[in-house]
Amino acid sequence: MNKIKLLTPIILAVLASCGTKDGAENTQGTAIELSYELDTVMVDAGDKFIYLNSSLINSGLSQDGKYLYNFKTGVNPTGIEVIDLDNLKLERVIPMTVDGPNAIRSPYMSNIYMLADGTFYLSDNYEVYHFDQEGNKLSTMVYAKQEFEGERLPEGKRIQLNETLSKDEKTIATLYGGEKMEDSADGLALFDLENKRVKYKELGLFKELDKYQTIFYYEKVHPMNMLMADISLLMKNDSLLFSNSAQNKIYFYNLATDSISSKTYSSKFTSQEAKGNYPPRSDSEEEFQAIFNEKSKEVSYGSLFFDEHNDVYWRFAKEMDYMKGDTIQYKTVLTAFDPEFNQVHEELLPSDFVLPYKYFARKGMIYTFLNIEDELAFVRLKPTISYE
Repeated sequence: MNKIKLLTPIILAVLASCGTKDGAENTQGTAIELSYELDTVMVDAGDKFIYLNSSLINSGLSQDGKYLYNFKTGVNPTGIEVIDLDNLKLERVIPMTVDGPNAIRSPYMSNIYMLADGTFYLSDNYEVYHFDQEGNKLSTMVYAKQEFEGERLPEGKRIQLNETLSKDEKTIATLYGGEKMEDSADGLALFDLENKRVKYKELGLFKELDKYQTIFYYEKVHPMNMLMADISLLMKNDSLLFSNSAQNKIYFYNLATDSISSKTYSSKFTSQEAKGNYPPRSDSEEEFQAIFNEKSKEVSYGSLFFDEHNDVYWRFAKEMDYMKGDTIQYKTVLTAFDPEFNQVHEELLPSDFVLPYKYFARKGMIYTFLNIEDELAFVRLKPTISYE
């Protein structure tokens, strides 16, 4: 096993939990044996610099896994960097603009979805744009305009930041809720892109997220910052999966039967869930920072992502191991789930493995983002799986 020293990326201040009736399914599948190697590879940017200020958060993988498309968030003029992952080099930049016929609303995007035909969607959770590879805008969908047929977004509600695109590219699933910063999600919005129809479904399982939320009020009046629940969405066939970073659990909403089930897992290495016992508001910047520091020590479960080569879903988790001076030293765990989301393996990674926010699987390897002296690198985890 190769051990490598990683640099610490930007840490996002999000924790989460969720609640509904637990399913009775067995969460243990056929166990697997796992061994792995780690290496680090650099990406050649030529005479340019790859945009790393957002730690590749606003990037998306092409359907064939050959390219990573990195949106240059907050830069004007902005663009999308096309990174060749086979040859590890910056191939080109697709121009983007906030003016003219191909304009986007602002240089801040939340998601990029690469489609099978080579076109892509850009979303800022207010508008969803469809572009071709040359940066020509093909269409725009505005959530607030209620352009689709079907149900109407309830009065005083908005589309929230959680969003995912189905594998068949026909449906965008989002959460919706109140317009205020502190408002939790009320339910699910399903946008049928093929038939131009929308459906809203109220779900009560998000209300418990409030106990993981702390808001900082500037001058005791203006909400300025928030530690919030982080919900991840994933669509598989007729089910929409909700996972969260504070519970070792997955919720399944069956679109066909309109039913909810869940699976709860256990870990040998991390706590079962985050504490969630902090004040809901803070009027002091010092107090808010102290709460953030304490929450950063707690367990945080990452998003599920699929590894087609190995036919497993992976998930990272991290939790404080010990303090080294004022610095948190984390333990990081990689968990494997079979296609039915039964847990089949847990692996405690080396103590010097630092988990970034951006990671993905391609060609049977897990890629994690690494910034080395302002140049793009990837740490690649190469698993070998065998069944007991």
